[in-house]
Order: sequence, then C-alpha cells, then structure tokens
Amino acid sequence: MSAFSIGGLSSGIDTASLISQLMTVAAQPQTQLKNQLSAQQSVLTAYQAINTKLTALQAAADAVKQASTWAATKAVSSSTAVIASTTSAAASGSATTFDVIRLATAQISTVAAAGAVVASPPNGIDVVDSSGVTHHLTLADGSAASVATAVNNAALGIRASVVNTDAGPLLQFTSVATGAAGAFTVNGLDTAPQTLVAARDAKIAVGDPNAGGYTISSSSNTFNNVVPGVTFSVGAVVSGVTIAVSSDATAISDKIKALVDAANATLAELGKHTGKGGVLESDFQINSITNSVLSTVSRGDNTGTSFAPIGVQLTSTGTLAFDATAFAAGYAADPAKAQAAAATSLAGALSSLAMNSSTVTLSPLINSGTSQVGQLNKQIADWDTRLEGQRTAMQSKYTAMEVALQKLQATSSYLTSALSALSESNSASRK
Repeated sequence: MSAFSIGGLSSGIDTASLISQLMTVAAQPQTQLKNQLSAQQSVLTAYQAINTKLTALQAAADAVKQASTWAATKAVSSSTAVIASTTSAAASGSATTFDVIRLATAQISTVAAAGAVVASPPNGIDVVDSSGVTHHLTLADGSAASVATAVNNAALGIRASVVNTDAGPLLQFTSVATGAAGAFTVNGLDTAPQTLVAARDAKIAVGDPNAGGYTISSSSNTFNNVVPGVTFSVGAVVSGVTIAVSSDATAISDKIKALVDAANATLAELGKHTGKGGVLESDFQINSITNSVLSTVSRGDNTGTSFAPIGVQLTSTGTLAFDATAFAAGYAADPAKAQAAAATSLAGALSSLAMNSSTVTLSPLINSGTSQVGQLNKQIADWDTRLEGQRTAMQSKYTAMEVALQKLQATSSYLTSALSALSESNSASRK
C-alpha cells in the first residue's frame, strides 16, 4: 500500500521569500512617499541654493550703494621710505610735505659680565623708568645671569640677557619699546652700564622750525593724523617727503566687480536648476528672476543710458562683464555721474530685486518645502510602524501554518506506519 506525505520543510513553501515579496507590495505606498520626498528635497535644495546667491547679491549691491565706498581714499607717498595709508576720516585732496629728521630707537645698554656684576647681592639693584619711578629688584646672587633673570621677571618693559661677544660676555639691557618713553637707568651694579643706543622718539619737521615750521615726535616710527585720517610709517631719514590723499578709484572698482561677480554667480545658480532637465525647469517664478537680473542691466540707468561708461555690460552668453579700465575712465571724467549710475541705478535696482526675490518669492517656497519634507518624513515613519506590524503578523501566520503542517506530517507518518504494520500482520495470518 502506498504511503502519503507532505513534502518540503513542512509546507514546502519558502515563507521568508514569500513574506518579502508580499511586503514589497505592501510597501508600495511608502515607496511612493519616499520618491515624493526625494523630489521635494531636490526642489528645496535648489530653492535654498538660489536664495543663498541672492543674499550674496544683495550684500554686494548694498556695498556699492554705501557712501563710504565712494568716499574711499588712498595716500600716495613720494618716498619709498615712507609708507602711508588712510582711514575713513581722510579727505581727498589733502596733502603734506615734511622731512624725516630721525627714526625712533630703543635704548640698549651693556656692562661687562666676565665675573660677578654685583658685589653685594643682598642689596639688590634698582631700575628707574622714564617716569622716574624706581623699581627695586632682589637678586639670587651677584652673577650677570641672576641680574638678567630678576629684570626679566619684573616685567618692566626691559629685556636683559648675557651676550657672548668677541671681547667677552656682556650683560645687555634692551627696552622693549622704542622712543623716549622706554628710557631706563640701572643702578646698583658694580660698574654703571654704558648706553650704546639712546631711547629716542622719531621726529619729522614740517617746514623750517626756525621760521614758522614745526616738528612732530612719535615714540614709534608711525605717525597718526599729521594729515587727518592718514597714518604713515617712516623707515629712513629723508627730506622733502610729500604725502597726497586722493580718491581710491581702484577700491570702488573692486566693489563693482564684486557686484558683477555676485550677479553672475546668481545667474549660474539659477541656470543650473532652471535649465533643461533641472528640477525647476518649469517653475515660472524662478525663471522670471533670471529675466529680471538681465533686464535690470540691459535697460541701463534711470535715463536709459547704458552702464557701459561704468564698465558693466551684458555678454552674448547671458552674463555680465566688467571692464575696470572703462570704469576708471568714466569715474575720472565725472565721479558724480559714475556714482549715480553704479550706486543708485545698478546697485539700487539689483539690491531691491535680490531682496524681493528672496523674501517675497523664495522664502515662502522654502518654508512650504520644508513643511512638506517634514510631513513626508512623518508619513514615511508611520508606514515603517505599519509595515513592521504587517511583517510581524505574516510571520506569526506562516509560523502557525508551519506548526500545523508539522503536526499533520507527524500524524501522516504515524498512520503510514500503523497501516504498514497492519498490512504485514494480515499477510502473516494468511500463511
């Protein structure tokens, strides 16, 4: 008699693979949400990138609009030994001529240090500063090294060291600062130090001091406000130095170039996302920003005059170009007209455009996109919980099925064995 059986691992079904396939189907709504999230994140990233460029464009335009930009000055020195610079307080057209009489020096004093330099160390030494204040210093011993340590530890603006020279060791004292304010005297050494370099202020003379002119001193080699808003440093004794202050057209030109660069960066970012295949290709609001930037330049200033006289023009590829030479010529010919064209017409228009595009157009889109991303993430997370529950339910269901089938299989085996034994018993009884 033939036996019956249930083949495979109980059910003969690859339940793990089956559950995986069923879960793939069940997860299709979540997969769609994930695709929506990816697309929304791409759009949001594009909005944010464009907004960043617009913010930079507005900042560059505002810099051109600033009155301080057009008040920029530079100081030119007739001597390479005198380096000058200006602050916002300098007035174009101001100038001065002077002689550098001497440079500032720091005091250097030395004393022989072949042996002890203080015969009675317990008495210490005294250092007198330029104000006449005496600073008493105690010594560990009478050696030059001990004196140097005491002076350095006192932090009096004097550095001391033992210098090994060709003629033997010297104890050297050097003022940290230049000028008469750094002068000092060291008392209490067995031999009074010899001053090699005196502490002196730098000095310049404007005109002849003996005939109505005057001198100006500085503790350093830097002079401030000899001409209002001008700082200069002297590096050599020289006569007939002239420093003249003029408008700094180069600094202004650099600001306009920065504006053109910011506009081009904005156009490039817009093109990246609105061009063929871009995530914002069909977004009219964003595409209109590109047209607005280009039209702002193409229509020229408030009178309809091209921006070419200040060096700004459109190129055939839809970008802006800046010619510094053209700006310099236009500014030199009529500074007020150049300022009106660049600061009011060009920078003013681009600043307003960038601000409105950012606050009115992009900010709401970014806020909405951010909200949508948050909602999609929440829905996806909810689906994670739901799908996990479904997977658990399926696993429990198929596990129960396997257990039931195992029991049936055991019963089948028992019945098969019992029937076989009965058949053998009947065969034996017939013999």
